Amino acid sequence: MKLAGWIKISAVCLSMLVLSACGSTGRQQKDSSTAQPAKAVQAADGRVGAYVPNSTGKPMSEDIKDELENMHRKEAAAIPTIREEPKGSHKGQKILIAYFTWGGRSGEVARMIQQKIGGDLYQIKRDPDYSRDYSTVLKEAAKEVDENTKPKIAGTQPDVSKYDVIVLGYPAWWFTAPMIIPSFLEGKDLKDKLIVPYMCSYSSPFEITLPALAAAAPGARFFTGLTLDKDTDYSVIDPWLTRAGLL
Repeated sequence: MKLAGWIKISAVCLSMLVLSACGSTGRQQKDSSTAQPAKAVQAADGRVGAYVPNSTGKPMSEDIKDELENMHRKEAAAIPTIREEPKGSHKGQKILIAYFTWGGRSGEVARMIQQKIGGDLYQIKRDPDYSRDYSTVLKEAAKEVDENTKPKIAGTQPDVSKYDVIVLGYPAWWFTAPMIIPSFLEGKDLKDKLIVPYMCSYSSPFEITLPALAAAAPGARFFTGLTLDKDTDYSVIDPWLTRAGLL
């Protein structure tokens, strides 16, 4: 990747540490022969019903980072993911590459993936859009997580029923997936669809976002998520797509 591009990305990442946390992918994964569709997830503290992204009982802040991420890791450990699909098994199928971006990196990766595997590209946007001011968007995102708000999506959404595979990209916001991601997934028939997620972040792992995805898309099959943190070289993308049967 060009040095100028990395400098730009690093600047965005450093300014978005709270809205973007990342690391290496986790180990609680199962082979495709045994992985089952995701079931609805409940919070790690045992609350029953709709999934609660912040179940600490405390207002969102950097102070609860470790507590909240540990909860999400515990939830993620119970969610089966697929480690490998047969080589090339999804080439030629209908593929949707859907992404949400604020700083731009998730979109850059989405376009890169489309060049490699084809498919339809769709940008997920909120209605109204999130503020472009960093301090303001911090507050907007925290409020959505604390209130478990599913924001409205702008424009016409794609008909996911016609796709076999959904590649889903997004950053980490407040130690979970941005609430616009559950908004996109909920209410759609994703039973047995393969969702191949990647998360652009700074220092925390993909797993912290998996519970929100699984709760919003019960019945979907989740491939092992790819973490693109501040130190990740984009050379990891091709092997990941190959394991997903997309290359």
